[in-house]
Amino acid sequence: MGGTVEVTGLTKSFGSQNIWSDVTLTLPPGEITALLGPSGTGKSVFLKSLMGLLRPESGRCLVNGVDMVTAKESRRLDLRTKFGVLFQDGALFGSMSVYDNVAFPLRAHTRKTEAQVREIALQKLDLVGLLGQEHKLPGEISGGMRKRAGLARSLVTEPEIILCDEPDSGLDPVRTANLAQLLLDVNAQTDATMLVVTHNIELARTLPDNLGMLYRRRLVMYGPREQFLLTDHPVVSQFMAGDPTGPIGMSEETDHSLDPALDDTYGYATDHGRRTLVRTGARAIEVLPRQLMPVSGQARAATDRHARRVGSGQAPLFIADDEEADRPAALRRPDPLVRALDRTGEFFALALDTLRASVRRPIAARELLDQLWFVTSVSWIPAMLIAIPFGAVIALQLGTLTVQVGAQSFTGAASVLAVVQQAAPIVTTLVIAGAGGAAICADLGSRTIRDEIDAMRVIGIDPVQRLVVPRVWACVVAAVLLNGLVSVVGVLGGYFFNVIVQGGTPGAYLASFTALAQISDLWVGELKAVLFGFLAGAVAAYRGLHTRPGPKGVGESVNQSVVVTFLLLFFVNFVVTTLYLQLVPGKGA
Repeated sequence: MGGTVEVTGLTKSFGSQNIWSDVTLTLPPGEITALLGPSGTGKSVFLKSLMGLLRPESGRCLVNGVDMVTAKESRRLDLRTKFGVLFQDGALFGSMSVYDNVAFPLRAHTRKTEAQVREIALQKLDLVGLLGQEHKLPGEISGGMRKRAGLARSLVTEPEIILCDEPDSGLDPVRTANLAQLLLDVNAQTDATMLVVTHNIELARTLPDNLGMLYRRRLVMYGPREQFLLTDHPVVSQFMAGDPTGPIGMSEETDHSLDPALDDTYGYATDHGRRTLVRTGARAIEVLPRQLMPVSGQARAATDRHARRVGSGQAPLFIADDEEADRPAALRRPDPLVRALDRTGEFFALALDTLRASVRRPIAARELLDQLWFVTSVSWIPAMLIAIPFGAVIALQLGTLTVQVGAQSFTGAASVLAVVQQAAPIVTTLVIAGAGGAAICADLGSRTIRDEIDAMRVIGIDPVQRLVVPRVWACVVAAVLLNGLVSVVGVLGGYFFNVIVQGGTPGAYLASFTALAQISDLWVGELKAVLFGFLAGAVAAYRGLHTRPGPKGVGESVNQSVVVTFLLLFFVNFVVTTLYLQLVPGKGA
């Protein structure tokens, strides 16, 4: 029998916008449940909250007895391996072929041989009608095919709980009907607990054992299909009939309250002393639609359990109290200072997670090398081009100043110290943040809005260990290497301009350099490069993982990552320089 899911008093908001409040329901093990509701009512948010991908403000969500709201992330990662999830757009990994996407969970969490993995993956691809397309990348197939590939990936580990977010979107009516039949057959074979979010009325009428509906931030009705479909509740009746006339409007702002005083087409009915809202003249359907049956003829164990629950009265139809359903949700206006502190805390938490994940196995060495090559290749030429004028300006400025005060012999030492300890690490990190960091942020941001990051979490893969760690340490190693290169180029540029342009003495320049500059000065610059490179990579990763939906959200995240890195860079440089001057008096930093 499938896994257990018990939700109690769940409430979720984003800032001042309340999505839904006090949602309570239980998914009967092994049965299929469909969740309905107008667009914008937070059905997808509800699915992500069940899996612990989003954290509600209050309430509990027990999955096999473990509260996903309060459990540690390591425990949630382990529990998510029990889930099979079909995201709205498939959430396939863009750099992998369709076959590798489907095989990914098996390779990550089983000890099966590659031959066994291939057999299972091809079987699931054949099940969803994609056999022969396994070699293609996700960008080379249609949206409907990506959806079916995502379904195949969600089934390879034989999950106990299967969540489907609008499986019919992007599919024609025939393939939608085939997909519904496929889900029913999978349930018959595995007895998995299923929750399907859908807008498809035909699918909602014929596929599930149970139905629920979200409306105006509440779960207005939930219960067995045969009771749900026969109700004359105005919201449910209008939605199931696709009727433009009723409390549901064109948008959430135009949805009507369930207060009957607002419309004489509504009235109250009394059932065992409890008032419920009905629409005058509205009729429930007279004949219950026939539920789908498995094609194989195999009996569903869930059908018998469901019949016993309904027959014994253990599955009453829940109808939200009309006064409670219409009560406006309290809006919490986030304080800008509190929001800034929250984001700062989240950033430091990600930085600590990155350090901890850096020593955990398996180490993504291949990804680290790929990212190092990328960051270095896009940064080394701009870094050198900036280092030459930077070193020249420092040498010219210091050369002019030392001539004025009669200290020409110190020109070489002052120029080298300024380049090695200040200019080189700053220039290196600015270039890495503006080139490599921006690309890292855009890459992770795109993965975030395509649900790839959530897909990794569902599969039980820590995205910090798999994606963030190699990118952050690639920035660190690149910063160290480029810092040495920029130091050499900057010093040579300063020497050239001091001797050629200002007529300095080569011997005096070199003598000052060798007499006052030490190896420890180079180490100070390299340590700064390590710290600055880590900051650049961590900020880029943080903004990428917290990208808002859409291309505009990715662009905003890239811009913010570069600006924040620049600000942090100069602030941290000031702090490090001050500490160095206090610890090593008389030396520059």
